[in-house]
Amino acid sequence: MKKLLLILAMMLFVFSCGTPQPQKDLESALKALQSGDEKKIQELYSSSETLDNDDSAKIMREGYKKLSYKVKNTKVEGDKATVNLDIKSPDLSSYFPEFLQKGLSIQAANLGKSDEELTKMGEEFTVKFFLEKINSKDLKFSEKNIDVVLKKVDGKWKIDGQDEKNKEILEALTLGFNKLAESLSNLRN
Repeated sequence: MKKLLLILAMMLFVFSCGTPQPQKDLESALKALQSGDEKKIQELYSSSETLDNDDSAKIMREGYKKLSYKVKNTKVEGDKATVNLDIKSPDLSSYFPEFLQKGLSIQAANLGKSDEELTKMGEEFTVKFFLEKINSKDLKFSEKNIDVVLKKVDGKWKIDGQDEKNKEILEALTLGFNKLAESLSNLRN
């Protein structure tokens, strides 16, 4: 029995040593999001990329709990790396038409209220609506095989925000909200 445990421990050590650092760093970031570990998220994203502690951040934190992924392979070339993975994340964009319709109804029913009151009601409605969707048994997901491009910055591997290939990881990590932002931007132009 001791020999079997020793062999298993050695295999685990050998396999864990073979994982490229960019993959480890990306997986660490994804696991921090999944677990909602605020301290770890702050360490990984020391800039404005972190989740605020406002009510709307609850939507993202709850959605990340439903995030899953499987790394397929990793290629490292100097200070750039590409991690190929299958990712499954909640896709809240499919609920936007319903959200807008209900939101407009609430706004119409509350005409005459102050901007502050309407804003507060809108925020409460948004959080409640999307949390209900995230926690429903028929939550819609986006499933994709994507490449995530990382670059080494100050000795750490970070998602390259300038690389166009990372649009798909952004889509997954915004739970589809980037589609809403793009739609609203296109309406204004």
